[in-house]
Amino acid sequence: MNPNTEILQFKIRSAATDLFSKQGFDHVTMAQIAQALDIDEQELYRHYGSKFDIVLQLYQCINADWQIAVGNIETEKLHERFEAAMLLKLKLMDPYCDALAGMMGYLLRNDKVGVGSPRTAYIRQQGLATIRQVIEGATDAKRLKKKVESLPAALYLLHWTLLLLHVQGGDLQESAGSVAMAARMLKKAKDTSFLLPFFPFIKDLGQWATRFVGDTASDVHAVSAAILKQIFQHRKLIAPAHDCETGACKACINLHINKVEHFVAAGKPIHFVLPAFPAKSPNPQKTLGKLPDLGEEIALLTLQGLCDEIKAIYPPGAHVTICSDGRIFSELVEVSDADITAYVAHLRGMIAAAGIEQVEILNLEELLPGYDFDAARAHVLGVYAEPIEDLHARLKTSEAFVHLFNGIHRFIVEDRLVLHPELSASKNKELSKSIALQVIQHSNAWTRFLAQIYPEALRLSIHPYHPHSDKIGVQLTRATDNWLTPWHGVIVLGDDGYTLMKRKQALEMGAQPVARDGRDDHFTTLNK
Repeated sequence: MNPNTEILQFKIRSAATDLFSKQGFDHVTMAQIAQALDIDEQELYRHYGSKFDIVLQLYQCINADWQIAVGNIETEKLHERFEAAMLLKLKLMDPYCDALAGMMGYLLRNDKVGVGSPRTAYIRQQGLATIRQVIEGATDAKRLKKKVESLPAALYLLHWTLLLLHVQGGDLQESAGSVAMAARMLKKAKDTSFLLPFFPFIKDLGQWATRFVGDTASDVHAVSAAILKQIFQHRKLIAPAHDCETGACKACINLHINKVEHFVAAGKPIHFVLPAFPAKSPNPQKTLGKLPDLGEEIALLTLQGLCDEIKAIYPPGAHVTICSDGRIFSELVEVSDADITAYVAHLRGMIAAAGIEQVEILNLEELLPGYDFDAARAHVLGVYAEPIEDLHARLKTSEAFVHLFNGIHRFIVEDRLVLHPELSASKNKELSKSIALQVIQHSNAWTRFLAQIYPEALRLSIHPYHPHSDKIGVQLTRATDNWLTPWHGVIVLGDDGYTLMKRKQALEMGAQPVARDGRDDHFTTLNK
């Protein structure tokens, strides 16, 4: 996250909780929060969709700070570790007690920001993980863990009880006394036998707590499924069944849900990796020039919009790492490294100018520092590329692979017919088959390379895929062709919005070029 963004979000949380303390949560509006900060309400909504989102991020920040602090506890006795951990949590919570006390009705309900609500599932998972840290760091916890299998869940429930008492009372010293008493009981349960008759009750309590936290696991699954369904609204698909189109297909969800749950359970932003934005096609019948234009800008804003949609479901949100694949394909598609460098640099300027904060773009040299372009390409292909013969064989066995090959082959043929007019159409078509297979070979090598660098990330693609693929094809723009991308086309503005198409098509329909910053940027059919 941009440091300036972090600072502003901290100021927003501080101003909001101050208002909640003074006026009560129900009586504070987003407009009042913006006014207290002297910022536009629109700017506030860029960071938080509602005051509930502010509270959710407050929870997350407290929990993240707590997890780090617990990692520094040095004592090895379980009851001392639990006491130290609770005192740390109370100190982190204390500045917000007045604000949270006024929200007690919400805290105890299972909607919005309640401690048991689906939207706080990822926070509960992170809290439980921190309690496990407390237990695992204790040298004397083995005996009690054997007697109470659900010890982490039981201590997590005890932790919540102590926190809610503190929020209600608000006196740090009194709450510290309650924590010390709980720690003493924990020590007795571990070191003496007088509590053994109560172990059935403790076990039942632990099992109840496990169900509470177990609901968290199902909540994590539900939140993760909702995130995937939102992503699926943007999918490019090849011949989907109805359930796949609507996002209701369990097979589609199950393919990716483990990766999403990894992030949701930890309360971290969902991380997407997208190999894309290589460089403009050198075919003048398709594009306006060598630099990004309105097509790329719309595509980048679409990716930011996807992250915003996810944030509305899951407050930690998402971010996209675009890994430009131009260097990998440069020789095959006849684009120079200099043009790729200029293209990516211009994209970064677009991202900055548009205030896009959840999308970044990296080039090969940033992922393999210390290599020159040729050496970096050779490394990726030498280590990760599969034999071209294997791809030839796959054309005979995989319908999905044939779809992919046909789409790429068509693009290569279109470009070569223009770039190599000295060759016959049949010759260009024949040569394009070999090039298309090499493009797929290089693409797959790039995918394997990126999987090594980002093993936990969800893999997006700009190509349409079968819905039950391990890659999720995403629609970056509205287009005349499901395979068309901003670097193979131009934007045409019309009465019904915009459409991405080839430059030749735009000219044939009489669209007029529109310049921006001294060069043609898109076409329009408006005011004709």
